[in-house]
Amino acid sequence: MPETSLRADVSSTDGLAPSDSRERWRQIATTYQCRMTCEFPDDDTGASTLRRTKTDRNQVLAWRSPRVRYRRTSTHMRQDAIDSYILLVADSGTADISVDTGRLAVHPGHGALVATTRPFDVTHTPYAELRAVTVERRTIRQRLSTVDDPVIPLDLMGGLGGIVQDTLDSTLRVADQLSAHEFDAVIDRLVELVCVLVETDTIGSGDHLGELEAAIRRHVRDNAQDPNLNSELIAGALGWSVRQIQSALQRSGTTCRELIKQERLSIAHERLSSPAYRGMSVTELAYHCGFSTPARFSTAFKEHFGMTPRDLRAAGASNVPRTQT
Repeated sequence: MPETSLRADVSSTDGLAPSDSRERWRQIATTYQCRMTCEFPDDDTGASTLRRTKTDRNQVLAWRSPRVRYRRTSTHMRQDAIDSYILLVADSGTADISVDTGRLAVHPGHGALVATTRPFDVTHTPYAELRAVTVERRTIRQRLSTVDDPVIPLDLMGGLGGIVQDTLDSTLRVADQLSAHEFDAVIDRLVELVCVLVETDTIGSGDHLGELEAAIRRHVRDNAQDPNLNSELIAGALGWSVRQIQSALQRSGTTCRELIKQERLSIAHERLSSPAYRGMSVTELAYHCGFSTPARFSTAFKEHFGMTPRDLRAAGASNVPRTQT
């Protein structure tokens, strides 16, 4: 049964000898994030501190350390097979990211989505304050076509980007007051906002198919609970042909049927985790989320999340919410 509590822990190398400090930090970084090489300056004698806030679904890391170079290679990727994006944000200092397509510097007010399925080389300035949100690649794929980019730059200075920055800041500030469900709900919204931000930049670049795909995904998110939703209805609502709908989704490696199913599963997962829907049976919830039969819902849910709907609900019911005294 999955863990459903919100866990926060702090790791530090303070007080350790330089060689022990480096080894300890290497263990922390590779255990909490992914397999990679950690390289340190020869004259490094400072301490590193990391705070991890985590549920079984989401993880946010916030750390400060001397300069470190993190390199992930194809060997590391084969070893852990982690398939995710890391939302990297700089609070202070600079993180330089090198990938096979070029380089990107992340300064305060900016961020980047970095794929763990491609080699990367990240070096930050001494005692930069950085944050990393781990996002499963399939979550990004549900909403965006730009899933093959090794790194995606993000402007967090204002507008929607500023909202993303404020959401992350406020979430970490009050994390100890949140339940696991509340934390997951906020991080889910944060990821949605990041996807909209990337989506908007794609549309702004004059990508016609990207604009159509964005409209399709918005329509599916708004109407996924309609059991009759299909490519014909979407095409009619958007004023395009079914062939155009199929072409727009094909380039991101998905289909209309798959997109609808993924969105329904996301809605179902959220509701099964929410106390507000505790009184609704799994059968009722399946129909309310647009599935034709409870059996198909349960099969698809287990294939996607690795557990049955009832398992998830039971795990949520066993979690006692935090209360203020």
